[in-house]
Amino acid sequence: MRSIVLGALLLGFLGATGCATYGPTMEEPLRVATVADLAPSAVLRQGETRLEDAKAIFQSRGLTGVVADAHVVGSSGTFGVIGADYQRHLSLFQNDRFVGALALPTGGLPPYGLALRIAEEAGAPEILVLYRDPLDRDEEPPTLLLFKRTAEGFALEVRTPLDEVVHANGGMSSPMLLGDSISEGILLVARDRDGELWDTGYFLRRSGSTIHLEPQPLAEAMRCSCVRKYAAGIL
Repeated sequence: MRSIVLGALLLGFLGATGCATYGPTMEEPLRVATVADLAPSAVLRQGETRLEDAKAIFQSRGLTGVVADAHVVGSSGTFGVIGADYQRHLSLFQNDRFVGALALPTGGLPPYGLALRIAEEAGAPEILVLYRDPLDRDEEPPTLLLFKRTAEGFALEVRTPLDEVVHANGGMSSPMLLGDSISEGILLVARDRDGELWDTGYFLRRSGSTIHLEPQPLAEAMRCSCVRKYAAGIL
């Protein structure tokens, strides 16, 4: 009951004052401590390294922006993924063991500030990746990649630049993807270049080979506890 009441109070507060005043401003300074691109197979052991151990290994090597996700997909078991700033490959896991790497087709751009999500479609895993340009140049907008499971591994199915929504919201920092199905909708939340919350989140939904972005007022998205935690700077 207490959480329900708190959620209602937060929604009322947001509606009255605007989203940016709810959560703290969280600036995202450029991370350049380590820009070396490490080959996953050089630091992780095939069939042995666990996802949490991989995170610790990456951090011990000085990598920044380390993010990971894992999701139980139908009867196929648990799929996991981990990436970091300036790393041109994602590390893939099945049933909590390192199984290989997935190259990010960024056209030579060092991928920075990743957001990752393992989704499920028709009982098969899909990987949704958002990467950004570390220099935040207009000609290199944040971009979404959707990888679909194939007999050979994972193959790129959709590439969607986000220049329009990023420009409309005053830039992008600290993005996060929430949800488990790209057909039902994965929610994108983010902050602007100064660290203020976007007033709008976006449901990412696939239609064929296209991802559509459907605006979702953040005040409504706050009904989800994960969004409230993100706004508060907990996630």
